[in-house]
Amino acid sequence: MSDPHLTSQQDRTWNLLVGVMMWLPAELDAFLQRTTGLSHCEYQVLRWLSAGEDREIHMSRLAATANVTPSHLSRIVARLEKQGSLTRSADQTDARKTLARLTDAGTLIVEETEPAYVAEVRRHVFDRLDQQAIEQLETLTETILTPLRSDCVAVLPARNSHEKRAV
Repeated sequence: MSDPHLTSQQDRTWNLLVGVMMWLPAELDAFLQRTTGLSHCEYQVLRWLSAGEDREIHMSRLAATANVTPSHLSRIVARLEKQGSLTRSADQTDARKTLARLTDAGTLIVEETEPAYVAEVRRHVFDRLDQQAIEQLETLTETILTPLRSDCVAVLPARNSHEKRAV
């Protein structure tokens, strides 16, 4: 039987990871609330829609890309739809699926917010790391996330494509 306790290094590493998972999203959420009135999850939905072909994505794929559950996504989309940032409609090729589509107002929010959001992400994460550490972080996070949510990893740009996002 394996030891039921983490080693001191594992415990420290785990606590650091939990701290990043808790406090980094909280920082980005506070920043976005101040600057746009949106939560981090709401902004991520708009961001992903802006990157999609024709600014529309099936709700199931959007849930994976935005890293939220389908029920949480429904609540987020309802708020964004009420604000006029997106619309929902049945997919004409498959009525069982719903499409979320970014409106012009939603596009404007992303275009106006993205430079400051990117600067904030860089400030908190990438400016603190050299290229080797960024590559290690990419490998580590993909290794951890893939068995948990391979659907989330599958919708990301291919590894090593490293092109700028078209937002």
